[in-house]
Amino acid sequence: MIFARPLRKPFWILKSFFSKHQRLIILGSLIGALLFMAIKNLLPLIPQMKKTTKIGLVGQYTLNSLPASISQQISRGLTKITDEGEVLPDLAESWDILEDETLYKVRLKKGSLWSDNTIVKAQDLSFSFPDVTVTVIDDYTLNFKLKESYAPFLTLLSRPVFSSTNLGTNQFMVKSIKYSGVYLKSISMTSFKENLYYRFYPSNEAAWLGFRLGEVDSLQNLLINPLSSNWENKVNLEAKINQNQYLGLIFNLNDNQLGNKSLRQALAYALEQKSPTEESRALTPINPNSWAYNSKVKPYNFNPSQAKELFAKFAQEATFSGQLEINLDTSQSFLSLAESIAASWEKVLNIKTNVKIVNSINPDFQALLVAQEIPQDPDQHALWHSTQATNITHYSDLKIDKLLEDGRKTSDQNQRKEIYQDFQRFLLEDLPAIFLSHPTTYTITRK
Repeated sequence: MIFARPLRKPFWILKSFFSKHQRLIILGSLIGALLFMAIKNLLPLIPQMKKTTKIGLVGQYTLNSLPASISQQISRGLTKITDEGEVLPDLAESWDILEDETLYKVRLKKGSLWSDNTIVKAQDLSFSFPDVTVTVIDDYTLNFKLKESYAPFLTLLSRPVFSSTNLGTNQFMVKSIKYSGVYLKSISMTSFKENLYYRFYPSNEAAWLGFRLGEVDSLQNLLINPLSSNWENKVNLEAKINQNQYLGLIFNLNDNQLGNKSLRQALAYALEQKSPTEESRALTPINPNSWAYNSKVKPYNFNPSQAKELFAKFAQEATFSGQLEINLDTSQSFLSLAESIAASWEKVLNIKTNVKIVNSINPDFQALLVAQEIPQDPDQHALWHSTQATNITHYSDLKIDKLLEDGRKTSDQNQRKEIYQDFQRFLLEDLPAIFLSHPTTYTITRK
């Protein structure tokens, strides 16, 4: 009772207050509870301020040739490809390969959703593969019938899929697209939490200008670093080796001089530094992470005496007098590298090299320094088979043709690996191109 006496007065005051204002307190509590429930349920529906990310890239793209880093934010494929080139299920659950490897029966995962939260069904999907007939069996089964077997077909199914109304299966939806001629100028995408804006530039110089003008806040996958010292504290710079590309010297084998294998090998041995680091060295046209990669090909390490011996052999076989001249075409991005190559050839072999900046490939080029995208699958039929218009080297070899034909018709990976190991070995012996390095790409982000 001693402890209770000090509490009596406040207790009676509160009791009197509650008795006097009972209805008001109950009504206020009820209204507060209703407001709390209303705000809790309505808050997700209230438009929120979204973060907007503006990114610049260099290149000419269409909707069908967007970089995977962009297209995969909008949608996924039936399959997906690992860094080692292995094919795994994505929207597809499983598949069977039937009828001498010309029929692919693909079953979709149930429960996959379009970006508007409707269910992905087989009849929603749209495909345009040449010489492939697509048949919908039921809501979750598709048949792909090929005219002839094609081992990399599952790799093709990794392309992002879209509905007939251009919906994708990832978080972002396309808001707007702008063109500059036939190529994309920009593409805007949105998700619940973020807006993405991609701007495409024709050159590194144009991209760097766009960044300085504030058109974008980040530049991705630049092949040259444009930063001067006064910008280093204003931006973040990230550099990484891109093993999905290689820098290469491509030769035109229709040329009277460069059609000679001894000369091409002499030029390879005469290059002192083919790559800035051993880690970025490119030995073959296949990604070094691929299951098909052959690291035991002829490396053509710098060897001046071997270069001179092969050049002397070429001089005996060829018909030219005086100092040999070679025209080397390249882009502005690789001018410095092209000039160092020219200096090496002149120093070791006394060859005069005329370096020229070009914006497109001259059909009569002699040598071309370019960056080449490496296909996800080791099949390189389009680049090196003698029948292909895209074989700009005009390289023709019956062994290589046969290996490329067999490689795309054999689905067994162990057999394919043997085929592509031989392909790389024979190609590096003939050397229609000198594979130099995997380029370092730069991403610049405003602080």
